[in-house]
Amino acid sequence: MTASEEVSPAGSGAKQGGPPPKAAFVRRGRILFSLLAVFCLIGLAPLATVAWKLIDINREALKTSHQEYQLLMASGVAREVDLQTEAIGSRISASARALGGLLGRGDRADDATIRRVLEEVTDDRLLYLRFTDLRGRVVDTESTATVPPDLVPLFVAGLREAVEKTATAHGDAPPAVSVSAPILLAGSPPRAAAIFSTPVVALGSFRGVLCGLVDLQTVWDAVVGGNRTGHTIFAVDSRGVLFAINDRAGVRAASRELVGSEIVRRYVNAPRRSRETMPYELVVGGRRERYLGSYEVTRQGWGIFVQAKERQVYLPVVVMVESTLSWAALALGLAVIAAIVLAGTLSRPIDRLAAAARAFAAGDLRHRVSVRSRNEIGELAHAFNRMAAQIEDSIERLRKAAEENNALFLGTIRALAQAIDAKDPYTRGHSMRVNRYSVILARHLGLSREQVADIHVASLLHDIGKIGVDDAILKKPSQLTSEEFAIMRTHAERGASIMAPIRQMKRILPGLRSHHERWQGGGYPDGLAGEDIPLMARIIAAADAFDAMTTDRPYQAACDFESALRRLNELKGVGLDEKVVEAFNRAYQAGDFRREEQVSAPPREAVPV
Repeated sequence: MTASEEVSPAGSGAKQGGPPPKAAFVRRGRILFSLLAVFCLIGLAPLATVAWKLIDINREALKTSHQEYQLLMASGVAREVDLQTEAIGSRISASARALGGLLGRGDRADDATIRRVLEEVTDDRLLYLRFTDLRGRVVDTESTATVPPDLVPLFVAGLREAVEKTATAHGDAPPAVSVSAPILLAGSPPRAAAIFSTPVVALGSFRGVLCGLVDLQTVWDAVVGGNRTGHTIFAVDSRGVLFAINDRAGVRAASRELVGSEIVRRYVNAPRRSRETMPYELVVGGRRERYLGSYEVTRQGWGIFVQAKERQVYLPVVVMVESTLSWAALALGLAVIAAIVLAGTLSRPIDRLAAAARAFAAGDLRHRVSVRSRNEIGELAHAFNRMAAQIEDSIERLRKAAEENNALFLGTIRALAQAIDAKDPYTRGHSMRVNRYSVILARHLGLSREQVADIHVASLLHDIGKIGVDDAILKKPSQLTSEEFAIMRTHAERGASIMAPIRQMKRILPGLRSHHERWQGGGYPDGLAGEDIPLMARIIAAADAFDAMTTDRPYQAACDFESALRRLNELKGVGLDEKVVEAFNRAYQAGDFRREEQVSAPPREAVPV
């Protein structure tokens, strides 16, 4: 800004007389996130709740279904074992009846004939048959393998049990088949077997006992050999001794762990054995594992067990949960995407509207918001654009009015200053020159736009108090007397008094009253010194002194510019503020004063808005 440029008059600043500025608005969040949270809450929360509830229900249903399936598997194996053993028992009973008929005809009951009858019923399940009569005669089938000696007591026990059952039989009831406890025959791997015994009766008389060695392993393989369910199926006798398993090689290896399991103990210790399904733990190979087991009891009192690892049994449950979660996650993801799109559709126009409002508030009065929405947001944007256009038009009219008022005000001030200067032929143009110098100094001191505006007006009116001084004193060609000089000195105080009633001129009063104070004191009207002198007055004092040195006065001839500047530096720190004089030096070196002297006519006034 040059000295010839105009600034807003005192009291015309936007801040004067208005309310104190409010703190800037600090945004704590975005409407996009708020809308997204609402959509997630009302859309995703019910979906997640339903999905979780369905998972929980289906999990329990699948668990129950697998438990029932496992129990049915145990029951099926037990019933099949019963059918197999009953079929073998029926064959032995049929052989016993055939022997009874043969023995009733005495002449045909030799050993060879009895052996042929017995051999007709032997097969891969019924390995060996032995007939023992009351006299101890033994007739048996030929076997490819020698019957182990430790089975002899079992045959004897079968004989005793058959005699007892015959003694207790009623009428014509067929003699029952007794089945011994399962045993493991030597071998690798060992094979399970049992002794089936039934009495032989001829003509109503007890004639002996028929015992059969049954290969239970063959029976077991026929029942469970095709099992591919991944379950462990095994059988124990009434004492809890393991005798069959679907993994023959694991009979001895698994015997200790299986027999010691909680479900086997419950079977052995139960007073009335019945089917059951339960979870339990097993330590296999030093590792503890959770199992689910079921058992059923055969007619012989054997326990048929089906067990599997819980993680294996419930694998479909895990798959179901994972599948449900995957689809739920996909649904949630799609819902989130839809929520983001919808929230963005709502929030983006609002963001553009907010950005337009911020730009408008920052002074960009031509900024408009472009929203294509035809809903309430679009209506709001349209209303905002109309409001902005009206405000811009109003502000433009106010700006032009302010320019006119400012020009009128400054023109009045200049006219007043020129009228004051016209009273003294030696000071014509003095106020305008002091004004230019003061504005240049204020700029080089780094003062604000508002402070420069105040100095601009104050420097023009700094001698307005001379209106109240007699023209005889103002126009006296010779040096003033002490009385006349005392009257002349009152112009500073008079000027402040003249402008004091005008509220808008309050800030310029220090420049009018104190521009004749001296830095080290001794000035007038208040004898201020140093920093007590207002900065505005110190600037005008330097400009006033410099103009006095460079114009002709009754008591001195005008100095050239450089000589006046040297004299000004001699007054630095004595009559004038050192900082102000240094600013004068910088302005001179920058050529600001020379440029001012070359200006033939002031440029068009720049009135700030």
